[in-house]
Amino acid sequence: MPISLVTGGAGFIGAHVTNELINRGHQVIVLDDLSGGFQENVNPKATFVQGSVMDHALLEQLFDKHKFEYVYHLAAYAAEGLSHFIKRFNYNNNLIGSINLINESVKHKVKCFVFTSSIAVYGKGQLPMREEMLPEPEDPYGISKLAVEMDLKCTHEMFGLNYIIFRPHNVYGEYQNLGDKYRNVVGIFMNQLMQDMPLTIFGDGSQTRAFSYIGDVAPYIAESVNIPAAYNQVFNIGADQDFQSMTSRVQSVKC
Repeated sequence: MPISLVTGGAGFIGAHVTNELINRGHQVIVLDDLSGGFQENVNPKATFVQGSVMDHALLEQLFDKHKFEYVYHLAAYAAEGLSHFIKRFNYNNNLIGSINLINESVKHKVKCFVFTSSIAVYGKGQLPMREEMLPEPEDPYGISKLAVEMDLKCTHEMFGLNYIIFRPHNVYGEYQNLGDKYRNVVGIFMNQLMQDMPLTIFGDGSQTRAFSYIGDVAPYIAESVNIPAAYNQVFNIGADQDFQSMTSRVQSVKC
């Protein structure tokens, strides 16, 4: 039975990845500080540990005890616009915490480190987003995600740690935190509609975006470690179908 660590496993995407891993026969340890997730999201067949990736001593204990074969790193504070104003917090959580995990993974010879990065690494105006593009993040959140990607690449080259990087795109679904003002655009829209507030629309309303159901994303993240060709690669992951801005639909939704 493979033993996997899922960081952020009480959060939105992490909880679904945990479910998928358990369905595939993994023993799963979930590490989450509950800053954005909820313990009730955690599959009861997983072992839950409340704690932070910034707690280096705790990580050492977990890696020593469980001898993880795979690490799925989904813990992050995803607040792109806000990250300009919380730089230290952003880099501690999203970069330094990730490096703590990478170091332990090297020391304990983890077979593969799966990292959920972000389309924020591309920056603004690069459409359609393709993996071969030169990343140009425009905020500290995107910078931190790109820095982790770059560290995984050089760590593989230096120490042989295999990795898989996913850049999810506008994911929505069950376990979304509708109270979060800074991430998961569909959740933000739903929160605004429930409060009878206008939807936040960027641009003139003619832009299109694709929205990705979690059930079409989480299985691929979970299964990726079983696909050797995916090792040491970067993948955009999300829906192919795009939708026009919901500006024209707001009135019908409110009626």
